[in-house]
Amino acid sequence: MKISINNKLIDRNKKIAQITLYASLALLALGFIWTIRNPEPSQAVVGYLILIPSYILVQVSIYLANRWGKSPRPDEVISLALKGLDDKYSLYTYTTGVPNLLVGPIGIWILNPYHHSGEISFNSSKNKYIQKGGPNILAKYFSQEGLPNISKNSAALKADIRSYFSKNGIQTDEEPQVINIFSSDDVILKIKNAPEVSLKSKKLKDLIRKAAKNNNKSVAIIKQKLPPTN
Repeated sequence: MKISINNKLIDRNKKIAQITLYASLALLALGFIWTIRNPEPSQAVVGYLILIPSYILVQVSIYLANRWGKSPRPDEVISLALKGLDDKYSLYTYTTGVPNLLVGPIGIWILNPYHHSGEISFNSSKNKYIQKGGPNILAKYFSQEGLPNISKNSAALKADIRSYFSKNGIQTDEEPQVINIFSSDDVILKIKNAPEVSLKSKKLKDLIRKAAKNNNKSVAIIKQKLPPTN
């Protein structure tokens, strides 16, 4: 498999994630110390003014750490799941309009990784993915392990790649597909009625090989206008 990856972006964001984490912890500690040493109501207000932005910064640092600081990162999960594919496939990591784009005989796939656990199902009437079980309420809230709006995320990714293609003069009749990848060993997927494919990361390569047997889509022209791969 050929790969195009923006290592500069990854390294920069890893540093930002670390700095944000240290800054949030320092600010949080400062707020607690001020509140303890200045219990008078008139002075305690200052402590709260420190604690509130520090709490927001903690949430930001958790988000950045989950995406850039922890290993395997979401993009590493994708790369590992695709290991062994031949050079007919090209993976674009943070070099196009979406984080993970796979182009090959199967067409154009946007690979969207999730680390969430529990039972994931799809409610057709609400057009919404639902999470049951998994982490406790505190972990879902403070560690941001609650399931996001997958349908909304998928629509945004499709719009982003279409915009990228348009800006770069890439014309194709192939409709980009979003494939949701769940990397947790503790996830149970019950989403056969969902509008898009969702599966565990270890089953991704099997899906690709099965799809390639039924399709042999020409994407050579698309690849010529995408970033270079190694």
